[in-house]
Amino acid sequence: MIASMTAYGRRALSQPWGQATWELRSVNHRYLDLTFKMPEGFREWENEWRSLAGNYVSRGKVECYLSFFPSHETAPKLQINMDLVKQLVSSCHAVAEHPGVTPTVKSMEILRFPEVLTSQTRDLSALKGPLTNLLEEAFSDLVQTRKREGQQLAHFIKDKLNQVLSHVALVKERLPLCLQAQKQKLMQKLADVQASLDPQRLEQELLLFAQRIDVEEEIGRLSTHTQEVARALNEKGAMGRRLDFLMQEMNREANTLAAKSQDGGITSAAIELKVLIEQMREQIQNVE
Repeated sequence: MIASMTAYGRRALSQPWGQATWELRSVNHRYLDLTFKMPEGFREWENEWRSLAGNYVSRGKVECYLSFFPSHETAPKLQINMDLVKQLVSSCHAVAEHPGVTPTVKSMEILRFPEVLTSQTRDLSALKGPLTNLLEEAFSDLVQTRKREGQQLAHFIKDKLNQVLSHVALVKERLPLCLQAQKQKLMQKLADVQASLDPQRLEQELLLFAQRIDVEEEIGRLSTHTQEVARALNEKGAMGRRLDFLMQEMNREANTLAAKSQDGGITSAAIELKVLIEQMREQIQNVE
């Protein structure tokens, strides 16, 4: 069953070490484009998480957001370099001894000075397993959403395919009528000029006309492509590129059908076919 590339997945976890949330957003894209946004402390595991993502999705632009709020247990500890602070304060007082200098020492300005305030990050290696499991759960949600939307896309495409077959059947039905109408038209022209009716010449003209409007090949290909699309909708795995190719081929046959048409009914059917194919193609752009 086909899957949509538009989906959302979210999983959150609360433990003594803090709270973590994975949010996944997916939209259509020609290839698989993964973006990870997370606190720097977890960046070392990004490559492994990218490999994991490839087990769940094969196409689409997927943005993965990790929010992490540490508890007191895992929060980084701030340390103040008191030796450096004393030197800064002493320097401020020394400068203040010069005439015209007012001694002002603000604690926040001192804390902003490089290397005054440092943080000691605690070991987060124990969080790798829980965060990885949480990411897998979020991707499972994302995949399920893709499948549900894919089912809706499949219903839409199948409905359009049935309409395509109806128009193809209409073209088949009108072809003999076109030949008959052309025969009558030629006979009327001969009668208008009071020319003798040459059966052989009439047959040749009809044969040439039949060759010009022969769309049996196009109709056959449209039917074959329609069956192939219907079959692909029930297969597993990514098939967006394949369906897009089939839409291009169907559109090519519809264009040829319209170009060869010598009948208003067939021309209308060809136009409707092109509209239906374009409607399917727009939806297929979102198929994984």
